[in-house]
Amino acid sequence: MPKRLVVFEPSGLRVAADASFTILDAAREVGLHITNECGGRGTCGKCHVFVEPAGRPTRQDIEKIPVTELGKGARLACRHKTSRAIRVILPQRAEEAKILTEGVAGHWELDSSLNGQFGIAIDLGTTTIAAFLLDLSDGVQLARAASLNPQNVFGDDIMSRITHVMREENGAKVLQRRVVNELNQLATQLIQAAGVDAAEVTRVAVVGNTAMGHLLLGTDVTSLGLSPYAPKIYNAVTQRARSIDLHIGESTELYVAPNIAGFVGGDTVAFILSQQLDSTDDVTIGIDIGTNGEIVLSNHGELVCCSAAAGSAFEGASIHHGMRGQTGAIEHVIIHDANSQAEVTVIGDVAPQGLCGSAIVDVVAEMKQAGLINTTGRILEGSPMVESNEKLGLFYRVWKSDEPKQRKRIIFTQKDVRQVQLAKAAIQAGTRLLLEEVGLGVPDIDRVLLAGAFGNYISPKSALTIGLLPRVDISQIIPVGNAAGEGAKGLLLSLESRAKAERIARDTRHVDLAAHEDFQSVFLDSIALV
Repeated sequence: MPKRLVVFEPSGLRVAADASFTILDAAREVGLHITNECGGRGTCGKCHVFVEPAGRPTRQDIEKIPVTELGKGARLACRHKTSRAIRVILPQRAEEAKILTEGVAGHWELDSSLNGQFGIAIDLGTTTIAAFLLDLSDGVQLARAASLNPQNVFGDDIMSRITHVMREENGAKVLQRRVVNELNQLATQLIQAAGVDAAEVTRVAVVGNTAMGHLLLGTDVTSLGLSPYAPKIYNAVTQRARSIDLHIGESTELYVAPNIAGFVGGDTVAFILSQQLDSTDDVTIGIDIGTNGEIVLSNHGELVCCSAAAGSAFEGASIHHGMRGQTGAIEHVIIHDANSQAEVTVIGDVAPQGLCGSAIVDVVAEMKQAGLINTTGRILEGSPMVESNEKLGLFYRVWKSDEPKQRKRIIFTQKDVRQVQLAKAAIQAGTRLLLEEVGLGVPDIDRVLLAGAFGNYISPKSALTIGLLPRVDISQIIPVGNAAGEGAKGLLLSLESRAKAERIARDTRHVDLAAHEDFQSVFLDSIALV
């Protein structure tokens, strides 16, 4: 197969790529991340780059890229082959992600006889990885580090990665190698920052969703991509870290938390553990909102859970100007007046590039409050901020710039509103069905705990306005930060916590929403913005 030179700017990285490769494939070869939430299927439109010479645009290019950018050589990286020598210019998107590391601290019964020993707790997320180095003798955190999950070059969502494994002969090994290499780098950073000897790091504890745990261990994930989405591994796994090429100490032990179901994994177990939901004396709903929104209900310690397929709207993937929470993302929006431009807050205090999840919820809530959309989600005409064109239909102009080198405007389309409605309906339906499962209703809820980065940065008021959260008093909504990371620390420090986690995984009742006879009707009833 002939090779073609591909040069990526502004990094200057070069690769001799097979003529059959797409630009996205070539970028993966040199470790460059080009946003591709759809896993390279040409449906999200987020992987556009500028190509010289550009070549003829495809149907997907024309559908997904503005005409003005098409004329400048913008093309979708997943659709264009490297059939000739090309120069690829990546848009100036800052990659400094806003990664949440800390959560509400747990209290753990420390193991004895661990003086002079250290350990690393890891929250292995689909998007981000957070790692913490602790003194095992007293539980004191000595260092922390975080990074983006490098598997993102194969898709920003977990199903794209599972699909990659199912399609590619060595897909599982490649994904495992990428994440293990990243964990080795994070471990090195932690050890150097804390000034300890790698040989003194005797334990590593990892929590993550079911697929992340499987991929880390090199376990087949095919069953997670096919109904009924059953995991190969339910129980906790304890083995030598070096068995997966995690090179810390010669005899460092690796512990991977147990799973509850196909899409309710060790991170949810760690969430339950850190917040002691298995022993509460009240009714608590715990929600980690993401592509697969995990919801846990504790009814005085009785645990039921589900996974609500919320899609990627809250992560920005299916939103016209959506992006993850990083420098340049609008994170909060206030509409003071339906006839004037919104007030926006931007991460990094730079020119806006798009909307992250918290802003996406704000926009819909604020549009509803300002009378720009009705409860069915339809955008209403009459405001100068509401425009339309043949391609997008009606849209709300969130922000506009007159600066020549900045993005001209950031908009929120009718399709975007519908995507948010579908996502919030999945979460709302999951919450309602869990309450019904134990014979309770919204008035019975004492607390709503919001876990993860999205839960930490979202406006509870906006979430209540659109019906994303159950209608409780705003004082009952409590962000708990990186609760999974805090649970990972407990699993690192305490064998008693591990035994408790394994009981939690075994005793928590999983409700399969896809198979629930009432899910469709409750889901449809939850779409309205009320």
